[in-house]
Amino acid sequence: MPSTITAMKNSTLARFAAAAAAVTLIGILLVDRPIANWVHGSGIEGLSFFSKGTEWLDLICGREVSKYLLGGVIGGVGLVCLARRTLRRSGVGCFFVAVTLTVSVLLTGTLKNVFGRLRPHELFEKNLDGSVWFAKGSSFPSGHSAYYFGLFLPLAYLFPKWRWPLLIVPFFIAAARINEGHHFLSDVTGSMVLVSCFALIFATALGRWLRFQPGTSDVLQGGDDVGSGGEARRA
Repeated sequence: MPSTITAMKNSTLARFAAAAAAVTLIGILLVDRPIANWVHGSGIEGLSFFSKGTEWLDLICGREVSKYLLGGVIGGVGLVCLARRTLRRSGVGCFFVAVTLTVSVLLTGTLKNVFGRLRPHELFEKNLDGSVWFAKGSSFPSGHSAYYFGLFLPLAYLFPKWRWPLLIVPFFIAAARINEGHHFLSDVTGSMVLVSCFALIFATALGRWLRFQPGTSDVLQGGDDVGSGGEARRA
């Protein structure tokens, strides 16, 4: 049975997903276009603070090279850690981050092609009203938001004392994508829903191996060492 600490963190992910889903629905039905119109007409669209910040984060995280690069690197580090008994719990943590990030990015890219939503700046350039779906666009869901929430939300799960500093980066990216006219509100919150659901699924699946507790070693506890064939054996 999951520990109390893990259950609390899982419930937090579930609440985050529910809140993001509610905002996504409200955005699609009511506020997406009004917010986009306000940003476009307010004179604050395309602030260099957001555009330059996004460029630097993409460069630092390797997204400019490939959106799958960082997930592969973290996964590789996880495999190295799994090969050492004393680092296996850290290896599982790395695997949790890597798989959440990679799957989120992969599915987001697929869903863009399914929904085909035009970006806000495309609507303004073509003088179109409302929001346009199934038009070979790539607005919904936001790939940048999925990438950065896919990276930092699992880290916030693993290190809850640092969750707010860690989540500053993905929320900055979400605001930047709206400010630059690349996405509607529901595009970024839709990505939050996807990421938080995947994080919850993988956290539940890996729950007994993700029990980071203060004052303990990195050896898996309770005899739950990861042996061959995926079976647990006593250390």
